[in-house]
Amino acid sequence: MRNTLPPWAVIGLAPLASMPLQAAAESANEAITMDTIVIVGQRAPYTAGDSASATGLSLSLRDTPQSVTVFTSERLEDQGLQSLRDVLDQTSGVYSYAYDSERVLFTSRGFLIDSTLYDGVPAESMFSTDSADETIDAGLFERVEIVRGATGMMTGAGSPSASVNLVRKHAEARELELSSQFTSGSWNDQRALLDVATPLNADGSVRARAVGVYQHRESYQDLYENEKVVLYARIVDADLSASTRVSLGYDFQDYRPQSNTWGSFPLFLSDGTRTDWDRSVTTATDWSFWDKRTQTTFLELRQQLGTDWSLRGTLTHRDRRENLALFYVYGFPDVEDGTGLEPYAYREIVETRQDALDLQASGPFQAFGREHELVLGYSGSVVDVHSDEFAHGELADTGNFYEWDGSYPMPTFGAGTQIADRDKRQHGAYAAARIALTERLKLIAGARLNRWKNDYYDVYTGPRAFVYEQDQTTPYAGLIWDLSTEWSAFTSYTQIFKPQNALSQDGRYLDPVEGKSVEVGIKGEHLGGRFNTALTLFDTRQDNVAIPAFNEDGSEAYVIGTEPQEGEEDRRVRASRAIDGARSRGLEIEANGTPMTGWNTSLGGSRFLLEDGDGQSVKPWIPRTLVRAFTTYNPQGALSRLTVGGGVNWQSRSNVDVFGPQGAVNIEQAPVTLVGLMARWQFTPKISMQLNGDNLLDEKYYVLDEYENLYFGTPANASASLSYRF
Repeated sequence: MRNTLPPWAVIGLAPLASMPLQAAAESANEAITMDTIVIVGQRAPYTAGDSASATGLSLSLRDTPQSVTVFTSERLEDQGLQSLRDVLDQTSGVYSYAYDSERVLFTSRGFLIDSTLYDGVPAESMFSTDSADETIDAGLFERVEIVRGATGMMTGAGSPSASVNLVRKHAEARELELSSQFTSGSWNDQRALLDVATPLNADGSVRARAVGVYQHRESYQDLYENEKVVLYARIVDADLSASTRVSLGYDFQDYRPQSNTWGSFPLFLSDGTRTDWDRSVTTATDWSFWDKRTQTTFLELRQQLGTDWSLRGTLTHRDRRENLALFYVYGFPDVEDGTGLEPYAYREIVETRQDALDLQASGPFQAFGREHELVLGYSGSVVDVHSDEFAHGELADTGNFYEWDGSYPMPTFGAGTQIADRDKRQHGAYAAARIALTERLKLIAGARLNRWKNDYYDVYTGPRAFVYEQDQTTPYAGLIWDLSTEWSAFTSYTQIFKPQNALSQDGRYLDPVEGKSVEVGIKGEHLGGRFNTALTLFDTRQDNVAIPAFNEDGSEAYVIGTEPQEGEEDRRVRASRAIDGARSRGLEIEANGTPMTGWNTSLGGSRFLLEDGDGQSVKPWIPRTLVRAFTTYNPQGALSRLTVGGGVNWQSRSNVDVFGPQGAVNIEQAPVTLVGLMARWQFTPKISMQLNGDNLLDEKYYVLDEYENLYFGTPANASASLSYRF
């Protein structure tokens, strides 16, 4: 029934959905039917209704005073997005880069995205990057919400970049539902997904859902392959009463890359000549691996308090284990015989455990003759990280790199010794209210009182321990002014506070990052909510921002005293320096939804400037301008079974200084344009076939980073998916 009602009909029926229950009770069956029509008719495939990711208040995108992008299940399917990296690489204002095949970092407005939430509950970032986990499978989620800017109200400490809220699939089916998808893609990429939902009793008050994913793929990089097994079980969604629901769930992800890279390939030959490798180049061995296993158990209780207020409580336990054996080479190959590279091998096991409790109550209240909304919440988490390193013996010579095939002998690793122990505790209480100052002017005001305690030990930095304890209040304020029935203007303000464990060259821990962020803009909600638009201007200022430190000759600077002595392991620690007056300012523009029947579209553009207190550009390896565009069209009539679409991702030029035989060299990446297409044919209501292609112009380009770990972007590729729904 999607899009069967014209906008005027949806608007006309909307007031009926809010009638008091007593009035609606005169015809219960009619009320239920009418409510269903309003919801289905108003929803469009590429837009969402409400989101609570920014403030904890359930608000429409128009009434949220920050930039918000929502990936619905339809858009995830249309673009063939399989992982969190796939999703974020299509998100307006978000850019990713990587140190190697396994360590991916996400940025927004020039800052690292380090806040990930599951159903609104904060989760720990990746140990190896301090960023979001790119390997998370998208098949587990109903939608993905990205709030750009500072989000300290909901996440506590974090960068003023963005937060990612992963909304899990629920068990809502009142009869058996099954869907499956089989995908085959370039480089022998094979993937199968099965999603089953079923009631567990006659009246459907107790339900279950399970999602399973298996994927095995190779790569455009030589030697590389990856196997992934994912299981998500919504073990039970049970309506204990008309006002009480309890949910118990478990998810498991086993991610097993083989012959993965660690760092990048040589950028210069011994005479200073730039290398020109094929995109398949690798420095991996046939024995290297970086296994990542994550298991999560969660228990959620939702309680309706009276007719309007609700209470939600969530307990989460998460275990993550990383087991890795890595290899890289550094130096400059001899021009004639390819020799001269230095080998380095590494073996480590990292175990991370997180326990979290989240409580939230929300609902309306009356004051000064108007209705307002209030949310009260608490979130607390304890994170323990333990890491063991395994020493090895002498390494063999790398030989001629021109003939590299990965058959390098695996060193003998000894017994493990502890190298890191981290205990991080965070507790926060927050409150936010949406106050109707007038019929057209709303104020959102709130604050979060947060307490951090970090106890951090790392053998790389010697016997010193980083112990930090801090109480901090983060205020939040926003104004939304309804200009008309379709347009609103908004502004918001929040403060920034983030402890950091970066070290200066003299071994001193840098002070916490502090700052503030302001946003202003205009948002539109059109065609009865089927099409949303937004223009946002932002200005973020920070002090004590850590950036990489370099020596005068352009080489990387390391913390003094961490250089290894002869015969010791290489335990160098990269040094950082703090800059004050860092400022990121720019704009974001976005349009998402269904402007006409059969046409779904998403368009986003962003531009920012990131400078230090002296007006010098900072982090030039991150492109300053991004465009993300995607659209699909489903014609009516004889071709109604066909859906076609396409998109373009464009980024402006970027550059970075790297160290070569003759000193620092600036490498510039020209603007990059990536073109994708899709087509789907609906054979029957249950069976469909979909084709997706990416980088169809086969553009060859570098992805830059701050540590000289350049690598090639993914070449032209395609996939075919067969889907069955029952």
